[in-house]
Amino acid sequence: MLLDRYDFYDLYAVMIAFRSNPQAEYNVEVTKAIISVLEKQQETNVVELNIIRNVLKTIDKIDKERFYWVYINNAYTYGYRVEKNEFYYGILLNAFRKLLQSLEQEDFDRVYDLADAFHNIPVFIADDGKNFKKFIKIQFYSYNKKYKTNLLKELT
Repeated sequence: MLLDRYDFYDLYAVMIAFRSNPQAEYNVEVTKAIISVLEKQQETNVVELNIIRNVLKTIDKIDKERFYWVYINNAYTYGYRVEKNEFYYGILLNAFRKLLQSLEQEDFDRVYDLADAFHNIPVFIADDGKNFKKFIKIQFYSYNKKYKTNLLKELT
């Protein structure tokens, strides 16, 4: 599935919501919904607009105040850009899978730490950031130090 830059901003907002409330009852369902979007194969040249918002607004338990933005579709008048880099999609898919694993284990400290490590990745992608390895090294530093791991290696 191809996402546009605004979908990546929506993924950023999801990560911020997870970080601010890792124990929210809807986090598992939100994560599964996003994983289903990221796993979906792109079969045509048509890019579905507002795909993240559309899938999130179907979740009954979602906090409608925290996720108010899912009920407002983006209007594209300028700056519409679709990301095609499969490496980035793989990183995001595995990041959400890792979040889901921690949510299902009810390891909410790790959910917080993962959301904290991941939250800027969608913005980096949306803004066509440069030097991904340097960016990731900075983003994952605290998590890697705390858990004595190499998070990038775990996601690739």
